Amino acid sequence: MKKYVVLGGYGIIGRAVVNDLFRFSKNDEIIIAGRDKDKAMNFAKSFNSKRVKYQKIDITNERELINSLIGKDICINCVQYYFNLIIMKACIKARTNYVDLGGMFHMTRKQFELCKEFTTIGRCAILGMGGAPGLSNVLASYAGEKLKRVNSIEIVFADVDYTKYNQFFVLPYSFKTLIEEFTLKPAIFQDGKTKFVEPRSGLKEYNFGKEFGKQKGFLTLHSEIATLSNYFRKKGIRKCEFRVTFPDAFVEKVSLLITLGFSSNENIIFREKDVKVINATTKIMDKLVPKEGVRIKDKEIIRVILNGNKIVDAVTQSNGKISAGVLDTGIPCSIAAQGIVNEKLCKSGVFAPEDAINPVLFFKELKKRDIIIYENGRIIN
Repeated sequence: MKKYVVLGGYGIIGRAVVNDLFRFSKNDEIIIAGRDKDKAMNFAKSFNSKRVKYQKIDITNERELINSLIGKDICINCVQYYFNLIIMKACIKARTNYVDLGGMFHMTRKQFELCKEFTTIGRCAILGMGGAPGLSNVLASYAGEKLKRVNSIEIVFADVDYTKYNQFFVLPYSFKTLIEEFTLKPAIFQDGKTKFVEPRSGLKEYNFGKEFGKQKGFLTLHSEIATLSNYFRKKGIRKCEFRVTFPDAFVEKVSLLITLGFSSNENIIFREKDVKVINATTKIMDKLVPKEGVRIKDKEIIRVILNGNKIVDAVTQSNGKISAGVLDTGIPCSIAAQGIVNEKLCKSGVFAPEDAINPVLFFKELKKRDIIIYENGRIIN
């Protein structure tokens, strides 16, 4: 029996990871872990299975974290990326494999510095193995292998939502992640060099076809730029960019919160305690994810465009309970973790998705989960 530890396994993405592990890794143990024991326990009990367990773990307590990872086959990190290095170093000491959802470019670069340590202990770490980054990287590597030269890569995702919500505002994922996509300077790879540009710059309209229509996207900070520029260097890459699309009304609301200072990292005094503004806002905003019982009906497309005309898409549809964007983030992470544990991805070291994942096998696994891959409009899985 293999043992998976899912840090933050009761969170938005963590739940999708655990659900997929439970469905496809049928004989293995899954440990839902995090600082909130009650949330971990309640989610674990919902499976009514002895192989789904829970554990309270304080990831800021090094000894506690290491002890919880010893004897486990892999740590799936679904907490905020600020803790990635702490968790990776604990995995090294516990001799445990590792996978995460990304490091917003800068953290990802730092994480690669631990490659020698993972190689020494004979363990594998895959960085940024969600939807974007993650699935997006594998789409790029698949399409790029067919081309003699890769001059440019554009990555963008879009959503279409038919859900009838009974709330004024719906948060698609972690508020802190969202705010960083709106406020941190995006990295772009241009003329063979990495540059940083103004937040929400580079507005561009994409035509995603009949169902998704035309949507406008702006540049945002993403880990793909840190790794794909190296992966395709020998093929002459000169440009790599990532854009995110949101409805205009959504952008206006988030922009207003930023303008009014609700995303500030400054401290304020509240009830005689120092409180960081962004933390207080996050506490409120994270309650605006879709409520349980709402029948979610949306689709998400992750698109990668190479050389302006080679297009590969991943299209995910919600399952009624979980949104498409959560599914296409959690499922790739689960697939990669299972691949590592079952020694289908047996290299040791620290890898980006494009270096570790076999696209054809990966796409077959995605098909089992109803995530469809298109190459220039033709289904390939």
